[in-house]
Amino acid sequence: MNKKELMLLDWMRKVHQLEYAHCFQSISFSEIERRTGILAFFLSTVVAFTYRFPFIEQPWVKEYILPLILFAVAILTGYQSFIRPGEKAEKHRELGIEYERIRHQIEIILTTLMSHPELDNHINSVKTRWDSLKTMYVKESHFDDAKKKVKSFNKYPKELDFIPDNK
Repeated sequence: MNKKELMLLDWMRKVHQLEYAHCFQSISFSEIERRTGILAFFLSTVVAFTYRFPFIEQPWVKEYILPLILFAVAILTGYQSFIRPGEKAEKHRELGIEYERIRHQIEIILTTLMSHPELDNHINSVKTRWDSLKTMYVKESHFDDAKKKVKSFNKYPKELDFIPDNK
């Protein structure tokens, strides 16, 4: 393999890791939104049925417990309104899809354009596209999981393994 092929494979590995990391982050935010919404719905339903059907006779329940539950509902819905995990999930999903497109562009270069006279232009277009992405932070655990997943494919050289040691 020549140096350009190795560089493209290394880029592809990195892009593949970022693709999975953003997908994992998207799934995580979607799960947070789902759990928060279900919990808020459940708690507010409990309170609604308690007021409508007074099956609990202790006044301290209605004076202290139910307001605490309503406070928790307010916190959960406020969290969803201001933190917006659903929107964050969508942004990470879209970014993951964009990384996938870049990876496919690199695959096309590696499989069909390596002997093309304008190879450097194709490589520069990948670099420009990658540089123009508005990246977002992903949790380190999601990146580590993505790294393990991509490593399990056994199709990329080791990280920077192709650069010779200068000793």
